[in-house]
This record gives sequence, structure tokens and C-alpha cells, in this order.
Amino acid sequence: MHMLICHLVHITGSRIKLVLSSVSDYFAAMFTSDVCEAKQEEIKMEGIDPNALWDLVQFAYTGCLELKEDTIENLLAAACLLQLPQVVEVCCHFLMKLLHPSNCLGIRAFADAQGCTELMKVAHNYTMENIMEVIRNQEFLLLPAEELHKLLASDDVNVPDEETIFHALMMWVKYDMQRRCSDLSMLLAYIRLPLLPPQWFFLCLNLTSPDSSCTLKHALAIQ
Repeated sequence: MHMLICHLVHITGSRIKLVLSSVSDYFAAMFTSDVCEAKQEEIKMEGIDPNALWDLVQFAYTGCLELKEDTIENLLAAACLLQLPQVVEVCCHFLMKLLHPSNCLGIRAFADAQGCTELMKVAHNYTMENIMEVIRNQEFLLLPAEELHKLLASDDVNVPDEETIFHALMMWVKYDMQRRCSDLSMLLAYIRLPLLPPQWFFLCLNLTSPDSSCTLKHALAIQ
């Protein structure tokens, strides 16, 4: 979870405004319009990490940027907010190189939240291609139901058979059975029942019935 931060930026003189405006559409719009910030020497920046902001100001002056795995998301979020397309592109490519079955779902969700379409597409394709490894990681078990249904509904998921998807769904439910049982009927709608072995096909039908608690316990017990 990213904390929203209120940070004061001290801006003195026309030179720094010109420098910031040259790399950021956000600052260009701010300093070349009639908004009150154009004349202020202190500007309140909300929802931005101060360290990321400092790095971006340094980038405006030097053209250099140090990318680190533990700060890359804060930097990308700040670059998106301040509309620095060069930095956004570099950060996205950096995150693409970090993709792994243990983090691709998180990167995919982060890219979606930031509106980084290309990064989201790459992370999604990576997830679909490596889904067998992805479902063995903690990120998969922590997915909210609405995100899981997007995975189940995708035609691009690379699995040997539909039974694998069914087992993954049962594993997800078992991780927090008390809260997730209510989502099961909705999620089972994305399982291609005709592709399941007969015993699983009828089990799925029973799981969608009004009184499915015993059937669910049986399904989870054999995972």
C-alpha cells in the first residue's frame, strides 16, 4: 500500500521553473498559466513520495536517474503524476526486466493503477505464459476475487488442462475459506466445465447448488 504524502517544494527564480517545465508537462502547465502556483515560491505536492520528487528534480537538471528495485514504484508513480514521459518509459522497462512469477501480478496491478498500458500488457502476458509458477506464489493466494476472475476468464492462460485452473481456484478458496466461499459460484462460472474430467464436472455442478458446504469441504480436502 502506498502512503499519500504531502510535501512542500521550494521553488525560487524563473530558471528552476524553466528547467522543470522542460521535462514535465505538469509543471509546464502550472508555470505558464494563471493558476496561483505560478507565482508561489512554495508549492504543496500531495500524493507524491518526497525522495522520488527529489530524484525527478535532479533528473531535470542532470538528465541522470538512478533506478533501484526498492524505490522504482514510487519513482514511476511520481513520474506519472508529474507527466515525465521519458522517466515513465525508463521505469516501465526497468520493471519489465524485474518480472518474475512471484511479483508479476503485483506489477500488473500497479501498472493498471498508473495507466501504464504497455507495462500492464507485458506483465499480463508474462503472467499468462508463466501461470503454472504464478499460482504457486503468495501473490496469487492474496488476489482479490475481482482480479482472480480476470485471470480465469482469460483465453491466454497457459495451462495443460482445465483441471489445473480448477485446482488453482480451490487452492485460492482454501487460503481464506471463511471469506471466499461466497465468491465461489461467481468464479466457477469461468471454469470451462465440459473440459473437466467427469468427476470434477459433477463436483462443480454441486458446488454451485444452494447447499454446497459438504461438497466444498470434499473438494478442498483433496487438493
